[in-house]
Amino acid sequence: MSQRPRIPAYPVIIDGDMSTNLTSIVTIIQSLTMISYQLDWTGTSPVGNVSVEVSNNYSIDGQGNTLNAGTWDALPLEVSGALVTQIPISGNTGQGFIDITLNAAYAIRLIYAKTSGVGTLNVIENAKVA
Repeated sequence: MSQRPRIPAYPVIIDGDMSTNLTSIVTIIQSLTMISYQLDWTGTSPVGNVSVEVSNNYSIDGQGNTLNAGTWDALPLEVSGALVTQIPISGNTGQGFIDITLNAAYAIRLIYAKTSGVGTLNVIENAKVA
């Protein structure tokens, strides 16, 4: 019996400083169709936006070094029945979950764009084949 490809849950942002913009580590999802991000934050009124970006021309070598930084585009996400490219974050503490299905991109990353306040952001990613 063969196993379906998957990436077990792992952190892509650890204790991220929400007083600055943050970019998660890049994940190659070439053979995966579903990916999710779980976000948890604490702080003093952190305010900003989260987006998910995808790239087909980002590339790395066999050791994981970036060969081409790639062109990144915001992935439309459905929130309350509407497509958006940014999800607002606010409040002293909070959590969120972003579920992405049927994505054909080669690479993916999560972006936090700071507006105001300070805080700490942690993001866990999980991916698998549908």
